[in-house]
Amino acid sequence: MTHAPIYVVDAFADAPFTGNPAAVCFPGAVDDAWLARVAAEMNLSETAFLWPEADAWRLRWLTPAVEVDLCGHATLASAHVLWESGRLPPGAPARFETRSGRLTAREEGGAITLDLPATRLEAGDAPAGLLDALGVDAAVEVLRARWDWLVVLEDADA
Repeated sequence: MTHAPIYVVDAFADAPFTGNPAAVCFPGAVDDAWLARVAAEMNLSETAFLWPEADAWRLRWLTPAVEVDLCGHATLASAHVLWESGRLPPGAPARFETRSGRLTAREEGGAITLDLPATRLEAGDAPAGLLDALGVDAAVEVLRARWDWLVVLEDADA
């Protein structure tokens, strides 16, 4: 039986039971199936898994169903737990090695600042259903990034 500490952190919150919850787990040597079962058991939008790695922490994010490439609130929660649990000293940056590259978190005046990857936008056509989902008939421009779509509309009313 594997024993691993698990924390639940309400990210973007200043009071308990508010914000966006994420689980943070330090599993040790386990297989991917174990990670998936823990994420499913936690049943939160993401569970973060951390392992020490050289001058950083290996960080993976799993939903109850799949592994994802990037999750801001679970990264924020991970940094918080590293400092609060004493795994990182106060003032030290939290460095994470992820499927999206190296991410860094810093604690500044009681707030955590994340350096997340920037992605290049490329012009393209809206995929089927996107404009309908937004409730608009047309877009001035549609741009695609690695994970997101940016839809430019005629004006603020649109």
